[in-house]
Amino acid sequence: MLKKIIIILFLSAAALTGIAYTAVNDVKSGAESYNRQHPILASPISTGDASLFTDGKTLIRSLYKDIEEAQSFIYIHFFIIRDDAVSKEFFALLQKKAEQGVDVKLSVDAIGGNDITKLMIRELEKSGAQFANSRPLSYQHFFYRLNHRNHRKIAVIDGRLSYIGGFNIGEEYLGNDPRFGYWRDYHVRLTGSGSEEITKQFLKDWKEDTGKTIQPPISKTHSTGSDRYQFVFSTGDDLEKKLIGMIHNAKSSIMIATPYFIPTDELMKSLLASLKRGVKIELLIPDKPDYWYTKPPSYPRTKKLLENGAVIYLYRKGFFHGKVMVIDDYVADIGTANWDKRSLFINDEANCFFYSKSFIAETKKELRKDFSSSRILTEDMYDQIPFWEKMLERTPEWIYELF
Repeated sequence: MLKKIIIILFLSAAALTGIAYTAVNDVKSGAESYNRQHPILASPISTGDASLFTDGKTLIRSLYKDIEEAQSFIYIHFFIIRDDAVSKEFFALLQKKAEQGVDVKLSVDAIGGNDITKLMIRELEKSGAQFANSRPLSYQHFFYRLNHRNHRKIAVIDGRLSYIGGFNIGEEYLGNDPRFGYWRDYHVRLTGSGSEEITKQFLKDWKEDTGKTIQPPISKTHSTGSDRYQFVFSTGDDLEKKLIGMIHNAKSSIMIATPYFIPTDELMKSLLASLKRGVKIELLIPDKPDYWYTKPPSYPRTKKLLENGAVIYLYRKGFFHGKVMVIDDYVADIGTANWDKRSLFINDEANCFFYSKSFIAETKKELRKDFSSSRILTEDMYDQIPFWEKMLERTPEWIYELF
């Protein structure tokens, strides 16, 4: 009997190893093929008005108001849309606008939108709106297609204003889920010619997901604001290179806030090099993550930064989901990309770089609020990490890359 159990365990381990090897290689080859055809795209620098939102309820009111006032088209993509009260309200508003003759296109990631029911989609399409599951699964490069997600959260209305950031559509993003409590995130509303770039990217994704080519609608945009900004749409390691370049250019300070901090070796090298040349680095991460398994792999990295002089804040007011970086008083980066290999090498992401001192100052002010809602990480705290978490510190990269 014991011999049979040993044989079964051995065969099971061999099978799992084979599946893991196949999955890792499929993801790698699929990503290399896809990324070659989808190089990083940096838009021209635009001028307009940028409004920063860090609270989901305030953001949703603004987005709903802009949707209500839409005259020509509404193009929206979210990574996650739930089947709950706020999501149904969102769908009802889009249906109303479609019935008024507005061109409504809603895209949601095929995995992130898994909660959406067929009835919700049917009712939406009955009103004349169009719906697409973004990055659907396929047998070709199955493991890559499973992991390759459209992580962007973008919206454009009439080509005159747009949204980009970390919020999705669901009750937890309004702070209504007791598991998370208050939800802290960063999202931006933009006016100006940059909305044309969001329109182009949305329709590019739409074509990839549906096979339908649609010419961007003609819209009259007015660059009346004073905020200068630039979009970066990425899939692949070019985003890592761009971040490293920004870090190397830092002269006095780097502020980073992210829900997941598992940077690549190259990013770690650039951060440590900045510390050695006297740049102050402040990092904010959640005290309690939404997925427990994302925390242990970050321990060796945060400890190394701490030992070299970085200040690390653990956000405690609720859950922190923002993706923010500020370099000196030169640039603020707000978008959808996390500090992990999934965002840097696999997902479709959208970031916005801001070059206006007033907006950068506002972003810094909000980050300072987040720092004040945190506790500071100390080296003594590493001694308090549970044994089982320490065992997971050296989790093989392929595991947290895929899961």
